Amino acid sequence: MTDRSIVASVYTDGACKGNPGPGGWGVFVKVGAVPYELCGGELGTTNNRMELKAAIEALKWLAESTNLSAATIYMDSEYVRKGITEWLLGWKAKGWTTSTRQPVKNADLWKELDALLIAEARPLDWRWVKGHAGDPGNERADQLANRGVNFALGRVAGLRPGSKKERATAVLIKHLPVLAKHPQKLEQIVADVIEALEKKEKS
Repeated sequence: MTDRSIVASVYTDGACKGNPGPGGWGVFVKVGAVPYELCGGELGTTNNRMELKAAIEALKWLAESTNLSAATIYMDSEYVRKGITEWLLGWKAKGWTTSTRQPVKNADLWKELDALLIAEARPLDWRWVKGHAGDPGNERADQLANRGVNFALGRVAGLRPGSKKERATAVLIKHLPVLAKHPQKLEQIVADVIEALEKKEKS
């Protein structure tokens, strides 16, 4: 049974080194005193796409968290917040075009986000917070987004160019969305892949 008093505080953020360039997204959730963290990244993306991706991943996480009654979602992107609260219905009514009859940018992600919103029956409160202004949740989401950039670039602690660990991590980069949900397992997974590579070299 759902506890109607459980409300999640969700912070999302995106980062991009160059625009376009390698980017990352981060989601930091607090349910009472319990924190949850997610992050991931992509090469050849933009900051707005990573901001959208963070919101999408937050909604996916909420969809799996059936014990929650509602969520307040904080972000420093007015592009995403206003898109959700002000522009989305108009874009859909106009066939995913803007008021000036131009195609909506990042429509693929907006459509994915829209489908998640339609499926989400619980109240969601979308709030803007000023970025890099000392808000602990926003700062943590920013750190996670930058970790996502590093994942996309293969910058995992302890890597040496050409090392088995680097090669193993490169194998795992394509699975970032899954690994980002369990970052504490990354080192063990890398070790397992190294062992598999060594066995393959000997065979």
